[in-house]
Amino acid sequence: MKKLLVWCMYLFFMNTAYSQVLYTENFDSFNWGYLGTDPTAKIPGQGGWLTYSMYTQSNNFFSIVNESGKGKVLDISIPLSPGESLRAYKSNLSPLMGNRTAGNEVLKFEIDYFTGPKQPVGVVGNQSGIFLLKGDPFISLEFPIALLDFEKTLAIIRGAADTTGEVDSAPENIIPYGLGLDHYLPFNTWIKIEVYLDYGNRKVYFNIPYFNKVFSGDFLKNSTSTNLLHDFAPDTIMLFTSLDSPLNGPLGYAQNRYDNIKITAISAVPPNVIALSTTEQLAEKFNLYPNPANSVVNITNAENMQIQQITVYDIAGKQLSTQTYNNETEIQLNVEHLANGTYMLHLQTKQGIAVKKLVKK
Repeated sequence: MKKLLVWCMYLFFMNTAYSQVLYTENFDSFNWGYLGTDPTAKIPGQGGWLTYSMYTQSNNFFSIVNESGKGKVLDISIPLSPGESLRAYKSNLSPLMGNRTAGNEVLKFEIDYFTGPKQPVGVVGNQSGIFLLKGDPFISLEFPIALLDFEKTLAIIRGAADTTGEVDSAPENIIPYGLGLDHYLPFNTWIKIEVYLDYGNRKVYFNIPYFNKVFSGDFLKNSTSTNLLHDFAPDTIMLFTSLDSPLNGPLGYAQNRYDNIKITAISAVPPNVIALSTTEQLAEKFNLYPNPANSVVNITNAENMQIQQITVYDIAGKQLSTQTYNNETEIQLNVEHLANGTYMLHLQTKQGIAVKKLVKK
């Protein structure tokens, strides 16, 4: 029993040393009602949050409301309106980032986000974004450290990060466009978002558990700074919603909700996140055509990666077949025997396993 107690204490102290919560907010201590009293972002509201309404300068866009199963959450909504641009942000986080333990060179940002309702046909320009910024949010919004941006009409998720470290350089896309229906966000659903800023290895990871996918890219790759985390640590969390006035068509509306915001300093990106990132990067290098396929699907890649084995799984994860190849770079896979439906092809290569979706018709 004594040994067990000592071991538990050891694990506790090890976890404390390598994982530090620097900032957290779940809004449960806030009062119901308006988040702020000044929509010009001059006077802080509840919890030190600032609110900004560009056109109507109203407080009623930003509210603390009750959400079933979650408690209090932050609601940023625009009712039927010809247009509005809203920002809620929490600044002055730099001192918190500076309190991290030496060796914790990764910042993990996480947030729960409610995707909101589907827009009427014809509505354009309804967007929302989650930003990590450094400096004045009205200036650095154009050059965020990391962001997730949502086009609510289509509900496509996309991500970007400051991959250069240059003051006059805009961020580059990490999550590619045109990902297909598998990467459309569901409407009226809470999803968790995780962003890992790995300053030591100059990598950024966007983890979307809903898709079971991690998208990664270079981070601050051109910066000559010798203390990246000091020079590029986020100072502000920005929650952004806008609704453009349509030239034709119905008026739009927006509903965004947020909860469980947290920034944690950790020593390394979790291995499972890196593994998912590697799998996703490999999958992007392979091309399947035609897809949907009737009898034969061609599998190619532009980098001449050699395929050693292909395993076919159904959508429930049941293994159906395995075929071995002699390090071939182009393969014609016969799928005529498969019933109509969706399948996952696991392509075994020297670089790892690439997973591709195939539709048989």
